[in-house]
Amino acid sequence: MLNKKIALGAILVVGLILRLISSNQSLWLDEATSILTAKNFSFVEITTKFSPGDFHPPLYYLVLKIWIQILGTSEIAARSLSVLFGALTVLVVYQIGSVLHGKFVGLAAALLLAFSPLHIYYSQEARMYSMETFLAALLVWCFTTSRWALFIITGTLLVYTDYLPALIFVPLLWHAIIQKKAKQFLLCSSVIILSLVSWLPTFYQQLQNGLLVKTNAPDWWKVLGKTNLKELALVLVKFIIGRISFYNKPLYAGFVLVGLFLHEIPLRRALVNWDQSKLLWTWLTVPLILAATIGLKVSVFSYFRLLFLLPAFCLLTAYGLTFVEEKYKKLVFCMLLVFSAVCTSIYFSSPRLHRENWKDAVSWIEESANGKNAASIFVTNNQRDPYYYYSRNVVPSYGPNGLEAENFEKIYLMRYVQPIFDPQDNLRKKVEESYKKTREKDFNGVTVWEYEKP
Repeated sequence: MLNKKIALGAILVVGLILRLISSNQSLWLDEATSILTAKNFSFVEITTKFSPGDFHPPLYYLVLKIWIQILGTSEIAARSLSVLFGALTVLVVYQIGSVLHGKFVGLAAALLLAFSPLHIYYSQEARMYSMETFLAALLVWCFTTSRWALFIITGTLLVYTDYLPALIFVPLLWHAIIQKKAKQFLLCSSVIILSLVSWLPTFYQQLQNGLLVKTNAPDWWKVLGKTNLKELALVLVKFIIGRISFYNKPLYAGFVLVGLFLHEIPLRRALVNWDQSKLLWTWLTVPLILAATIGLKVSVFSYFRLLFLLPAFCLLTAYGLTFVEEKYKKLVFCMLLVFSAVCTSIYFSSPRLHRENWKDAVSWIEESANGKNAASIFVTNNQRDPYYYYSRNVVPSYGPNGLEAENFEKIYLMRYVQPIFDPQDNLRKKVEESYKKTREKDFNGVTVWEYEKP
């Protein structure tokens, strides 16, 4: 027993360390929005002013506001909230595996999640995905152990963190009926539903605003996550290799195939033993199918929004290992861990796989302005939060109408999301009527074109 506690402690420490590495990289757009929202809006304003125009419930932003009031708004400080939830999810996965299939499965699943490249990536992002994954896993643990009071609290927190993870209640209802827990489950779920009544008008407004994107910005609608075969395949691929990619496509395909082969060995055995693993399989597949169905009409289907299914994937892999022949079990397990470690190492060591580098982009703009009257011009007003976060107010930023603000000596044309919000490149054409292009720089997806008066 002591050895297992030591092993679990070591797994949690390793998982925590892996999630802290590289957590000081530049914020990208949505992270900057999260931090600025939590910083600049009051608790009431987050729910009444910000949320109606957002696509998520407000709980993450409210928790983040408390968090940054204590630790500050630096990249590491803001992301440490997700790091914490990521490490706690490893612990909860251990508990679920131990309850359902014994200590070995619990430890193996915890170790697989601790090394999971996708979970590491989103455990160091200042967004709600790590928090909701923790809450979804905790909800399953509450269900399996019949802790109904905690089930109500966790379920309420989950639906106020994000909408898509609420799909997890569907397979749990089926298992509640099978396990003769339907009465308790329905009673608790009714309390959770009642807690949402006051939020329904805001949710309806969010839904209406979200659907308008399809008309007002059709290219952006496609980016948000329309269900198709590629997106479906990416769920499995990204669950295995994380966010890494290669320029060499044959190499990328080969790498993916190795990962698929290694995971197929235990997953096939877990499927053969369906009767003992059906809770985990339905946790993984039913919300996936439902999300894909919703994604045919509403653009919400992307692998990162399904991160709350990743614990089930790790638990199934660990459970399937128990049916691998004894002489191969340790080898397969070690190869799975090595493969995940390699994927994670590739991510850590490759700056191009990191987030958009707004930190260096804004710094370069402010230094290269060299005291001249300059401005940064964006193709849309809604994509400037990272600039606000890093700016020292040396070079102001404007939306597409900024050219009319005054007669600037220098213009920094931000090419970010230009193909989506300005597909005809009208802003560039307008800039080049009065300015001459002198330089262009790319900061990992943040492309800047410098213009000067001729």
